[in-house]
Amino acid sequence: MINRSFAILFVFLIVSTTPTLTFAEQEVGHPVIIAAEQFVETLDKLDFSTAWNQTGIVNQSYIDHPEWYKKLLAVRPHLGHVVKRSIKKLSQYESWVGLPDGDYQRVSFATTFLNKANSLETVILIEEQGAWYVSSYHLR
Repeated sequence: MINRSFAILFVFLIVSTTPTLTFAEQEVGHPVIIAAEQFVETLDKLDFSTAWNQTGIVNQSYIDHPEWYKKLLAVRPHLGHVVKRSIKKLSQYESWVGLPDGDYQRVSFATTFLNKANSLETVILIEEQGAWYVSSYHLR
């Protein structure tokens, strides 16, 4: 009887101390998340030309490189460096407003910048030719 009570207590302790992972934490290492993280890290370095190359045909047909650079330059440098960023959500869509139908993935990051707390970065990616490319980036 004592052994059974000990076993039940042991299982309870393991279960109660095991952290519950969010959906996004379970998906760390997913190719979509890797592509989204690489993209925002490139933006963090203010390397907008490299970020442009990480976008796909959909994005590049929607906005040209000079306009892309101009829009990012107007916002990103003023935010300061990233203090904290965590994946908030990963969602899948078959269509996205203003974009052609396709296999879209939305990765949302809860981001704190030096000069702007409580930001939400959203990276929309689409699969093109077997790889994931950014089709849209939003900062709120």
